[in-house]
This record gives sequence, structure tokens and C-alpha cells, in this order.
Amino acid sequence: MKIIQVQTQAEAGGAQRISDMVGEGLRARGHEVRTVFMYRKTEVYDRDPHADFILTKPPRGLLGQIRAAIGLAGYLRNARPDAVVTFQHYGNIFGTIGARLASVDLIIANQSGAPQTRGVRGILTQIDKLMGTFGAYHANVVNSSWTEAQFDSFPKAYRRRMSRIDHGVPTPSVDVDKAAARAAFGLPQDPWLAVSSGRMAPSKNQIALVGALVHLPDIHVAIAGTGPEQDAIVAFAEANGVTDRLHLVGEVPPSRIFEFLAAGDAYAFSSLTETFGLAAVEAAISGLPVVASKLDVLREVLTTDEGEAAALFVDADAKGMAEGLAELMARPELAARLAAAGWQLKEQYSPARMCAGYEALLLSRSLPHGCNPVDHLQSA
Repeated sequence: MKIIQVQTQAEAGGAQRISDMVGEGLRARGHEVRTVFMYRKTEVYDRDPHADFILTKPPRGLLGQIRAAIGLAGYLRNARPDAVVTFQHYGNIFGTIGARLASVDLIIANQSGAPQTRGVRGILTQIDKLMGTFGAYHANVVNSSWTEAQFDSFPKAYRRRMSRIDHGVPTPSVDVDKAAARAAFGLPQDPWLAVSSGRMAPSKNQIALVGALVHLPDIHVAIAGTGPEQDAIVAFAEANGVTDRLHLVGEVPPSRIFEFLAAGDAYAFSSLTETFGLAAVEAAISGLPVVASKLDVLREVLTTDEGEAAALFVDADAKGMAEGLAELMARPELAARLAAAGWQLKEQYSPARMCAGYEALLLSRSLPHGCNPVDHLQSA
């Protein structure tokens, strides 16, 4: 099967990590898969042999967005895929429109956020509701039971197209020495170090981690990522006199994320909203004890099938994060217990299981009526 994945922007984010794993897994199963980004934002995908870009720079204004949408439609028309899998709000909308214009037989959308009622996100939610209800795309993937529940008030026709496929999370391929990891990223060798990763945006709330430094004078924090909140984070650190204990390492490509995580004594995740929390689960699977904001979805995904918590859940503010990190420092046995539970999540969120779910969905939607997709999965 020839499959095109549509992403909005090319950067090292959670949605992009998922499409990377889906693409790799489906190619291993014999499918032809490429990922097209509506625009290039950073250099992380420049050398990816399976990636294409519609625009080489972020679009400016409405005209730029129209150029990206028209370019995407032309790309899909020329590629003539059997199926299109879309990610993120704009990727879902423009990918679906482009796929329809290109007469693609099968379109699968992914929900990367809970429904919203205000602002641009509220408008996008209403567009998505209409598209899903009237069958603009054929299937709609959610990644957790919490996310699925957020659509309970949507029309039955919308919910009928929903399928749950939990995210896959990779495991470290090799053990990385902590001292070597710290040296590789220019981090200090001796202090107790909390690490974090993710796009620097208000919803990720990394500024709370900087605030935690004010309460904990003996720890350092290292953050991997870039984004619009970076200047505010730096300014806040300067204003509070903690710049020497805050280390911003920039964007870390997926191939090096476990090397970065190996530098930490703990992982801190202060996000205000998630539909899964890939970065936090990734850190837990790497063997780090996690301090995370007490979102319902994080409680769900950071709990093993046996009911063991793989994170310490706290209020998503400076005081809450500081208290959580201080507790891990003071109680090594708690840190060890959380790390052990996190390691157990690797089977729960196997990338192979995720890819099998996508392939089953693709085949069940594309095979003639009466065919059993399981038979085709076993022969793939």
C-alpha cells in the first residue's frame, strides 16, 4: 500500500515522533510510506530520506497558508497514494481537503488535542466536528481513553469513525553513561539535575521548572526544545537569579533524545494540557523517575497495567514541581520505585503494537467487504 502521512510543521515534536514510528513500522511491513510537511520549521528532517516539504519556510499570513494548502493538494495529486494519514489540527484539515481533491480512497485523521470552544482552536474544533460527522475522513484515531472521552458529546456519526490506538514509545537501544551524556550536552557533572523536553510553548509550562529552581537552590534543570516561550523563560530566569542553574540545550533530534535523558537524575513535566504525554512516558521508559503535573491523562498513561504509578503527580506550578523534585531527592527508594514502574511501560506502549493497529485500520478500511484484515496482517 502506498501511504502519505501529512504533518503541519517539520520540527522535533511529539506528533512528528509518532509519524516517524508509524512510517518506520509500516515500511518494515512492506508498505511504501512518505511524510510530507506543510512547511519546514527546523532542520531536524532535512536529511530524512522519507520526508518532503511543501514550503521551506513557515508561511506568513493567509496568503502563505493558502500556498501551503494548494501545494499540498498538488503534492497528493501527483503522488496518487492509496491512503493518507493526517496529524495535527491543520494537517487534518488541509490533508483531508487535499486528499479529497486528489481522489484518495482512504483518509485517516489523528486527534492531537481535546476539543476547544474559544479562539482559533475553537474554530478548528468545529471544522473537525463537521468533517468527522459528514465523513470527510474515513477514520479518526485517538491515543488514550481520556482523549476518547473528550468527544462523548460529539454526534454519533463522528464517534462511529473513532478508533483508539495508544501511542508507541521507543526504548533506548543502548545504555548511555550519565557522565558522558552530560559532557555531550555541555551540562555540569556534579549537581543533581532534572531534565525536561518539549516545545517551549505556554501549554508546556516550562517556566514552572525555572520557578522550581528558586525554591531549590541545590538543583539544576536542563530543557531540550525550542519555541515561542524561550525568551520569556530566559527573562524569568534572569529576573530570579537562576540563570547559572538553567541549561537550555536547544532542539534535540529524536535519534539523541535518550542520550539527553541519560544525563538526568529525574524528569520534570509541568505541561498544562496533553492528550497522551509522549515525552513523559518516554522518560519513564528510559528509567528516570518522573515528576508530572496531575492531569487525568498523565495519571492514565503513566500507570502500569498492574496499577503502579510511574510518576509523582504534583500541582503544575513552581511550588508543586519543587516539592515533587525535593521528595525524589530526599527519598531514593521512591525514585527507584517510580523508575522500575516506568520501565514496565515499554510493553504497554510498544511501537510494534501501535503500527499493527494502524495497519489493521488501513487494511480493514481498504479491503473488499468480507475480507479479514487479521489474515492479511499475518501474511504481511
